[in-house]
Amino acid sequence: ETRHFSVGVVHGGLLVNHHVLSIGQLVSFIAYISNMVWPMFAIGYLFNILERGSASYDRVKKLLQEKPLITDAHADNTLSAEDLQGDLDYQIKSFAYPDEKDIPVLKNIDFKLRPGQTLGLVGRVGAGKTTIIELLLREFDQYDGQITLNGKDIRTIPLKLLLSQISYVPQNNFLFSTSIGRNIAFSSEDADQEDIALAAQKSDLHEDVLKMPKGYQTLVGENGLSLSGGQRQRMSIARAVLKDTHILILDDALSAVDAKTETEILSALRKERENKTTMIAAHRLTSVMDADLILVLKNGQIVERGNHQQLLAENGWYAEMWRRQENGGEDINE
Repeated sequence: ETRHFSVGVVHGGLLVNHHVLSIGQLVSFIAYISNMVWPMFAIGYLFNILERGSASYDRVKKLLQEKPLITDAHADNTLSAEDLQGDLDYQIKSFAYPDEKDIPVLKNIDFKLRPGQTLGLVGRVGAGKTTIIELLLREFDQYDGQITLNGKDIRTIPLKLLLSQISYVPQNNFLFSTSIGRNIAFSSEDADQEDIALAAQKSDLHEDVLKMPKGYQTLVGENGLSLSGGQRQRMSIARAVLKDTHILILDDALSAVDAKTETEILSALRKERENKTTMIAAHRLTSVMDADLILVLKNGQIVERGNHQQLLAENGWYAEMWRRQENGGEDINE
């Protein structure tokens, strides 16, 4: 633009020198051109925004038109939360992801949990621990077999009702850019400050919060950047405790806390969930050592089952990993 402006001034100067233009005409021409530059830029910018918006709209429209794979087409809408307070029974013959139907990731998964019992899921990365959890959360419905809750196939339970009875704590949780208190009460908007503090105590977070400048009003920053990994995990556990559901799932949710804190949290949860079902998937075996049933998974199959003492007596994979971790080794995937 500067080059073109300079060319215009030089050429206009020559025209003035040859008496083709007057100085006033040249000045007016340059002034008009200067006034037109930014509007022309704005028009170009507008067309660019419109084109980008049009492309984005097409993508959003396509997304909104997608039909969900999980629906309530066969749901029994007469069910209530009380109808789901019972045994959790897995009878999965096989499951494969929809885009890899020829490669089963789960085979012959069968177990039953009564209210008040805890299940431990252990095994190497890719063994199928999280997949078992995903089926309970109804992220996939296409499998050979069934999962029942109090005798009712979970595919016949309205999805909203089913998920209202499950608290899921993933390894990588999401925190909002707001206060600690509001983050804990994310799924329980009617909770008061006393309820929030009690949930934090059960997840061993309360003392940490009291040391912060504004207590439960302390802002945590985008996705909890101002907190440690262990504090973020404990805050996510506090959310689940506050929700107080029939089923609690901890998916490697204690990986960032130390052994002492882990013991205190699990001890509090056992008292809290005396008549409720708990599922714990973990790499650190101390997380599941007090579980009523521990399943050792390999390549999507159960290769060992029992409680802690029974698995140690079998002297298999679980016993070997226990000895390694007791001696200071942490890698369960070796």
